[in-house]
Amino acid sequence: MLKASAYLLLSLVFSSACGSDRDVFGHRKSADPAPAPADDPDKTTGTSPGGTNVSPGSPMTTKAVLDQATGDSYLTNVAALIASVGLGPYHQLGKHGKNIKVAILDNGFGGLNNSLGKRLPPETELVKSPLDQMENTTHGTKLAEVLYALATGQNKYSEKVDGPKIILMNTNGFTNFKHAVKQVIERKVDIVLYAQVWQYFGNFDGKGFINAEVNKATKAGVLWINAAGNMGQSTYNGPVNIGSDGVTVTLPHEQRFVRFTVPRDQTPVSIALNWNDYKDTTNFATQQDLDLILEDTYQHQLGTGRLHQTGPNGNKSDSQYSAYPRETISTVLNTGTYLLRVEANNRNFTAASQLRLSIDGEGVKMLDQVSDNSVGIPADNPSVLTIGAGDVDYSGKMPASGGNKAKSELQVSSSEVRFSDGERHLGTSAASAIVAAGMAVFQGTYGTFDRSAT
Repeated sequence: MLKASAYLLLSLVFSSACGSDRDVFGHRKSADPAPAPADDPDKTTGTSPGGTNVSPGSPMTTKAVLDQATGDSYLTNVAALIASVGLGPYHQLGKHGKNIKVAILDNGFGGLNNSLGKRLPPETELVKSPLDQMENTTHGTKLAEVLYALATGQNKYSEKVDGPKIILMNTNGFTNFKHAVKQVIERKVDIVLYAQVWQYFGNFDGKGFINAEVNKATKAGVLWINAAGNMGQSTYNGPVNIGSDGVTVTLPHEQRFVRFTVPRDQTPVSIALNWNDYKDTTNFATQQDLDLILEDTYQHQLGTGRLHQTGPNGNKSDSQYSAYPRETISTVLNTGTYLLRVEANNRNFTAASQLRLSIDGEGVKMLDQVSDNSVGIPADNPSVLTIGAGDVDYSGKMPASGGNKAKSELQVSSSEVRFSDGERHLGTSAASAIVAAGMAVFQGTYGTFDRSAT
């Protein structure tokens, strides 16, 4: 169990609860930005790395991503971050997280081959994944570098310092995600760093089949550290109330719209409509059917999500058939105000039915009833340690409910990371890597962390 002195230090460094989010190392990631193929979680990953930048689009082979000549830079503000987290005294005692196994789960490890032996230990393992697909992003590599630098006190690899054992796991696609969780358990990993969230495949309450996989790891005693996500200013939650026309779902603006703004031209956005009819298994098919429509202020349609959620007896040969209660639109928008509306194709919703509209895009803000429940999946899971960033206004948050604590449980007051190539990032991805480094050192010093202490 983590001893009291370490927990007191942790409490001083990180402020508890609250949260707000929009973060780093790349924008929302979706393996296939188009709505179809509608029914394959391996091709519609729905994940967002708590960051904002251009989405890399379709995945590449693992080797092609690893060989990318990108991200060849080192952390420059490592001393300031170590001081802010209070790791200096531990380092002076030679405590660097030795023998602690930390798995970084991510959709992409671009530039990894440039990092091995320079910023990460040369023996760092990338576990082979069932599907040979990976996003062309350095997100996972840079998170691993930040974690290892803070744990060891060195922004460049040194064989003289025994840091935590770093294991990298590709989670691009649900099959790879499930395999990574299985590997985490079989390898007896101590800490998982998952600085990504899914916009859909869950019910906004810690349930659904993504969270069912995560529960397997946390029940095995793994400390799962999850970024809160980047949609604290761009999420709307509300009931599924259908108007008198039998089609229009009531939303706050003029009873039929949710408005949002885009601050810059050529901004990639990923919009998701999700409703709470998921189960804890992929072996189900919703019979509730909603559609998503994107319009400009002149009500010209700019995009739609019109999958066919027709239940277990639906036409599965239909290219637009979907078992899952969600619709997506991925596009590029210029500066301006836009409208979202939702249409119902049946009326089999109940008083408990809820929908969520979420938008992942740099600087995007909703204008109508921004939700106080904006953490992504699986950051909404009560068994994970959810990390927010106190120096941004878009960190995801979630109120206490049903006996579960509010999210995020920990909030890093200063999350900015700077690199030698001039790149600087802040937000929940960086914040979660900072916390994971601290936890690795603490566990290496005091033993395993008691999740109930937060």
